[in-house]
Amino acid sequence: MAADDVNETSTKPVRAKRAFERVSEAILQDIREEKLRPGDKLPSERALADAFSVNRHAVREALRTLEMSGVLRFAKGASGGAFIRENSADGVGQSIKNMIILGRMPLVDLMVVRVNLLVQAAELAAMRANEADFAALDRNIEELREAIEEGDAVKTIGPVVGFNRVLGSASHNLVLEMLIDSVADIVTDILKVYKLPTEMELVQPRRDIVAALRAGDGPRACELLRVHYEATTNYVLARIGNWHNDGG
Repeated sequence: MAADDVNETSTKPVRAKRAFERVSEAILQDIREEKLRPGDKLPSERALADAFSVNRHAVREALRTLEMSGVLRFAKGASGGAFIRENSADGVGQSIKNMIILGRMPLVDLMVVRVNLLVQAAELAAMRANEADFAALDRNIEELREAIEEGDAVKTIGPVVGFNRVLGSASHNLVLEMLIDSVADIVTDILKVYKLPTEMELVQPRRDIVAALRAGDGPRACELLRVHYEATTNYVLARIGNWHNDGG
């Protein structure tokens, strides 16, 4: 490199970081280092301004930027403030839900994706799940069994959809877990609207899936899961179609 090039490069001005950028980057660094965890509440604007030697306007801009990028959520009231957002795909889920409500996305598309996500989760869970994951799956199935015995369709919704969430967690893949959570939220809302009766066998197929996962038999678990969830998908879509045809 020529001397002139060195001089030209060395004299080129470097933009100093603005105050709000310094604040937001410091908060992100604390999250990366796990000094801040999901659900933690940030100090007040005044405390943050004092800590970073900036004005409160810079703090507000930093917090607003982090909220828009999905890092923070805000709560109102006496116990409100800025919180580190729990892992979620809220924006994606809400967009899908809106499109289904507006008739711009067929429900079957969502249900097909749900099956494929759960199969991927099962494949990973067969390799990565630990005893805590299996215990959570067992508890979920037991909750489902008890809810079915009570005969209350609404009470079964939580454990029915909860199995999806626990399986997603057992995959130990954060992106997959977030996507499954997002789809589970939408499915929960759908089931609450239609209050479908529990006419299918739900407990034993899930026990069989967990048994295959425990044995580390990924292909078997995936096959069992695909068969079970394709059956539940067909059941839901058929009952919702009948509900509309009957003028429900």
